[in-house]
Amino acid sequence: MSRTGSLVLAAMLAASAVACGDGEIGSGAAVAGGAAGEGPRQTETAAASSGDAEECPGDPLRFTTISALTGAVARGGERYRIGTDAAVAAVNRECSLGRPIEVAFCDDAADVNTNLACGRQAAGDGSLALLTTVGSFDDGATASGLPGIFLYGTSAFELTDPNAYSSISGISVGMAGITAAKAAGADTFLLVLPDSPALQFVAVQVEQVAELIDIDLETIYFPTDTTDYAPIAAQISQRNPEAIGLLPVSPVVMINALADEGLTPETHIMSMASIVLSPEIVTELGAALDGMIVVSPTVPPNAVDNPGIAEFREDLEAIGEDPDAPTIDFTAVTAWSNIKKLEAALLAAGGPSYVADLTPESLVRALVQHPVARPEAAPYDFRENQLTELPGLASFRVFTREVVILELQDGEYQLLADGFVDILDPPDLS
Repeated sequence: MSRTGSLVLAAMLAASAVACGDGEIGSGAAVAGGAAGEGPRQTETAAASSGDAEECPGDPLRFTTISALTGAVARGGERYRIGTDAAVAAVNRECSLGRPIEVAFCDDAADVNTNLACGRQAAGDGSLALLTTVGSFDDGATASGLPGIFLYGTSAFELTDPNAYSSISGISVGMAGITAAKAAGADTFLLVLPDSPALQFVAVQVEQVAELIDIDLETIYFPTDTTDYAPIAAQISQRNPEAIGLLPVSPVVMINALADEGLTPETHIMSMASIVLSPEIVTELGAALDGMIVVSPTVPPNAVDNPGIAEFREDLEAIGEDPDAPTIDFTAVTAWSNIKKLEAALLAAGGPSYVADLTPESLVRALVQHPVARPEAAPYDFRENQLTELPGLASFRVFTREVVILELQDGEYQLLADGFVDILDPPDLS
């Protein structure tokens, strides 16, 4: 099944979140895609952490990340690469597992056949699991027969396959906009989203959340192929909502159209998911985003008081990267955090003695039995569905229900709540 056509990816409108990386992180050969439709090919590359892998001898613990490294959807590739590289370098310097970690990035070029080839290659190259993202489609993940670990929870594979373990829940993040609005003091909420069967399903779940947290909800749908947002903005203005939740296909166009109607984050409570707001979008919109409430599964990289982010920044500097560079965003934090969770879970399971003969099955056992609490990322638990209050989600693999609530000011994210927030228990931030 196409990841783009899958249920919650459509709900999150987050194709940018499954972008990329670049090359092999740790040691060995990188996996790069050719032109669309071609199979992946092996190329040699030098990675910043390769020397550290040499300091940690032994057969590498190999993982594969499938993502679009080239093409129109590859804009965020460098962010995943940097986050993964920094974490792998740190883990391999310590050699705490007795074996180095190696992560191969396979470029699916946003092509279904190449994605499939990436999965088949991972199945035969000794990879233990797919890590962080399964790419632009689900086909490769299914063909690999491997578990997917620390995923985004935004595709049919991630939500329904028993081999999928997502430490981020696209469902929870997608519904958290109404939580943030309630926390900011709103009693009414207008949800604005494209009209599709998938999003209609999501809207039903948001309605249930609204009932549970006691906030009135209205919904406006607009055609998925919309290019002129002025009529939609006018319709929103006529409703005169107290709070607005946005899942825009084109954030820049929509925000500008709303501003033309006098609707801005400074005049109305507005909420949006972090994975919709790439650094390029934040830069382009500039002051138009001041006051925007943002929900995220991770703390932003500028939250220097967070001990996890402090460690993240140190690891970036250790490989010569600037933690304040524009390319460092939520995706870099996520990729870095996933490696740290992987290391901690394997250490809790027994460390070097446990990983000496690690298999995909024993890897999953360690991750399920040992959830890892990290300060920069929402807590998760792979042992059971974490949103049992919503019957419509009973068949989905939802392993986390918390987000961090932020506000954008001058292009910087500021924490509005102390720590992570349960989407069904909004704090009072008014």
